[in-house]
Amino acid sequence: MTSPRSNEGAAYLLDKPPGLTSRKAAARVAGHWGWRKYGHAGTLDPDATGLLIVLLGKATRLSRFLSSSGKTYSFGMELGIRTDTDDTSGSVLERSAVEGVSREDILKVLKRLTGTIHQRVPDYSAVRVDGTRAYAIARAGARPDTPVRRVTVEGWELKEWDGTRARLSVTVSSGTYVRALARDIGNELGTGAAAFGIVRTAVDDFSLEEASRDHEDARSLLTMAGVMRNYPSMTLADSDVEKVSHGTFLESDREGVTALLTPDGCLMAVAEGDGTIMRPVCVLVEG
Repeated sequence: MTSPRSNEGAAYLLDKPPGLTSRKAAARVAGHWGWRKYGHAGTLDPDATGLLIVLLGKATRLSRFLSSSGKTYSFGMELGIRTDTDDTSGSVLERSAVEGVSREDILKVLKRLTGTIHQRVPDYSAVRVDGTRAYAIARAGARPDTPVRRVTVEGWELKEWDGTRARLSVTVSSGTYVRALARDIGNELGTGAAAFGIVRTAVDDFSLEEASRDHEDARSLLTMAGVMRNYPSMTLADSDVEKVSHGTFLESDREGVTALLTPDGCLMAVAEGDGTIMRPVCVLVEG
């Protein structure tokens, strides 16, 4: 990428370090590259590490096209423990013996937790319950009535198992809590479990290998067209550029989301097609 301000927006693939909220990590990136407006696609817990897509300038408007993407995680799971946060950083609520749990037992549970499942949001989460953050209710000593959500889980791999601790990887839909997956595996096994060492390794085909641990590596910058690389694209004719800049629809047999590029390859807009017309739903360069 020749300029971080290409088309007045950009993204940065950050390998978020532990101990930082996603918001603070994004702010560091934005400050280094001189952007006042910033955001990110997909929150990571402060203790979690891995791929965080930081959006800069006009690229913040592309967040909704990334939020629905599948996310892949690697994480550890300790059996025989239940915590208030569903990970090992929390207060221990209960300990139990782990005896006779085999690799095959875990694989059977993973099979049951594959596909569309129902997941209760952890007590220590940022969702609002009657207008108050769930974690605030939990810290006050009460049990928040967190919602149950439908999420999609696939691609389980049991990478390590030593009789007490496991290392797994999984791909999940947006809104899935990896901590809660560990909790639910433990409940299914009857031993309890808590997560540790959560790492996001991919968002769709954006990989952790492309990311930088610091916030200063220009190789981890993407243009806005690069942000939309997982969607079909179409280069506009000169005659259509002005139409799109005013939000005018185009006749097209395309369906779904398409990235509309200027003749020189910059992202101009994102459109949704129904097989007859494409209607710009996010115009980034206005006429």
